[in-house]
Order: sequence, then C-alpha cells, then structure tokens
Amino acid sequence: MAVILLSGGLDSAVNLALVAKEKSENHLAITIDYLQKAREREIFFAKELADFYGVDWQVISLPWLGEKSGSALNRSEVNLPKFEINELDDKEKTKQSMSQVWVPNRNGIFIQIAAMLAESKGMKEVYVGFNKEEASTFPDNSAEFLDACNRALSYSTLNRVELKSLTIDMNKSEIVRKGLESHLPFEKVWSCYTGEQERCWQCESCMRTVRALLSQQDLGKATLAKMGWTK
Repeated sequence: MAVILLSGGLDSAVNLALVAKEKSENHLAITIDYLQKAREREIFFAKELADFYGVDWQVISLPWLGEKSGSALNRSEVNLPKFEINELDDKEKTKQSMSQVWVPNRNGIFIQIAAMLAESKGMKEVYVGFNKEEASTFPDNSAEFLDACNRALSYSTLNRVELKSLTIDMNKSEIVRKGLESHLPFEKVWSCYTGEQERCWQCESCMRTVRALLSQQDLGKATLAKMGWTK
C-alpha cells in the first residue's frame, strides 16, 4: 500500500498509473488544495484519475499556505509567465518563471503530510511526480531533494516511510512515452497552471506537456487533440 501525491498533472498521473499497475494493494491518492488558481480543475481531474485506477482519494485543504504565498500560482493579481516551445530551454527565462511560480517549501510540506498519513495507515511508501527536466530549475524536483527528504523521514516516521518517484530519472518526453505505454487517459490529466475550463496552452507546464507529446509524433498529436490542443 502507498500514498500518492496526486496533483492531477502529468508526472503525478504517470506515477499513479505505474504504482496502480505494479502493486495490487489498496492505495491512497491525496490532492492538496492550497488556494492555487488551478485547484478546482486539479481536484476534478485528480478524482477522475483516482476513480479510473480504483484507488482511494481525498483532498487536504491548506488555505494558509496559499494565503501566505506570493506566488503567481496563488495570486490573482500576478500574471502567470507565458512560454513558446523554443523558450523552454532558455535558462534565464525558466529561472525567472520559477521565481514567479515558486511557493516556499510547498513540496516539503506536502511530503510531510503524505508521510504522516502513510504512517498512520501502516503504509511505508509515498510517491511523488518528480522529473529530471524540471529539476534543473526547481530544486525540490531533484534526486538530491528526494534523498534529503528520506533522511529526514527516517527520523520523523517510526516505520521509516520512504519517498519514491518512478519518474525522477526521466525527462518529460520519457514520461509521456511511459504514460502512452501504460494507456494513461491523458484527457484526464491537468498540468495547466490556470483554473480556466480549458487548458491555456501558454504556461510553462502546458508547453512542456505539448513539447513532450509532439516528440511522440502522430500518437502524441492525436493525444493532444483529445486534450483540446488545436494548433
């Protein structure tokens, strides 16, 4: 049994798909509401994914995190950075974008909550959607951060809960390929930073998903079309 941190986005969805496929035990997926702009869409699609894979699911509300955050992910008066595909490898652009969407210690808080739930339910594993592509910009997506969390969890949980990520050594194209191989329902994935009814196809998260799917040629284009991408 495991706890899966499920935002509804690509990386966490693929981790859910792989965990549900490889392990037959009952799992718990949790989605955090921290007053992010995309929370309604994330919650909706996370539940869709949890139902699809037949795992228990719950929402945990952390309004104080959003209230304290100055991030563009939370603040309606702060615009989200926009990207073109050819800007995704621009280190200055991505660094600036990271500083705008950064929520202090968000992943650290989420992981500690997931580990607490895991121990309370007798579970020993927590899965997160980290990846090496974004780890170059977001330090809390990195293997070093995962290792540091596990060192802390070895002290803070009596059953030594272990943090894992099945995508941590993959870039987005590899993650998309794994999702396609696992028959992930991409139309139930919400990686967009916005909370609109349709994906914006302009934020960094959307554009990384677009680039990764386009790398899979016709199958990727067909998948994008199912998700509402019209270019």
